[in-house]
Amino acid sequence: MLYRRRFLAGLACAGLAPALAAGRRLLLAATEYPPYYGSGLARGGPVAELSVLALRQAGYEVELQFLPWPRALQAGRDGTADALIGIWYSAEREHDFLFSDPMISNRILLCRKQGHGPSHFIGFEALRPYTVGVVRGYADPPGLAAAGIKTEAVSEDLQNLRKLLVDRIDLALIDGRVAEHLIRHHLPQARTLLECLEPAVQEHPQYLAVSRQAADAVAIIAAFNRGLHQLRISGRYREIAAAGGL
Repeated sequence: MLYRRRFLAGLACAGLAPALAAGRRLLLAATEYPPYYGSGLARGGPVAELSVLALRQAGYEVELQFLPWPRALQAGRDGTADALIGIWYSAEREHDFLFSDPMISNRILLCRKQGHGPSHFIGFEALRPYTVGVVRGYADPPGLAAAGIKTEAVSEDLQNLRKLLVDRIDLALIDGRVAEHLIRHHLPQARTLLECLEPAVQEHPQYLAVSRQAADAVAIIAAFNRGLHQLRISGRYREIAAAGGL
């Protein structure tokens, strides 16, 4: 099912908005990734709200569309969407996207069912006896493949948490806040059964990624970075992130 939520941003004052942005409508694509962004969150979640506001300050009108992750990624690659919100950087993705300044970071952890698998993350080599659940299309840590770890891919994080509960995988690679949110809202009975291991496997900053298919991609990135900086110095960034639990 296609989840859509539209955020129409009015034009910023003429003195602040570059002429090239005035009247330009941008289509941003995102997937379901609460508590960072999602169709069921207030104003699309804190990362979505910050992304829209940063572009609004530059004079853009914005439509935000929620899609399954593979479709969102493809929409950005082929230019059907002007940009993706909250995307991770990878060298492969740089062929298709220009990346903004970082917005907020994900702490990527390994989660397990209590009593199963290792009790701490000590390095990728130690994971060889285990099967690790990943999400298809995510930018996984390079060390995972380099160490020859067996992985199983699914389309969303919640599937991996459910697979942990029925012992179909040993570990799941997932952001800590995402795991907490999914367990609280979808698997409350598993609160004492699932746990995430420290230290973090990796930290991934989130970016706005503008499609290279957009003729004005460089201008969009520059405008977004200016708007994000203004939100930080005004204190609005901190307010929105805190209200969203980040």
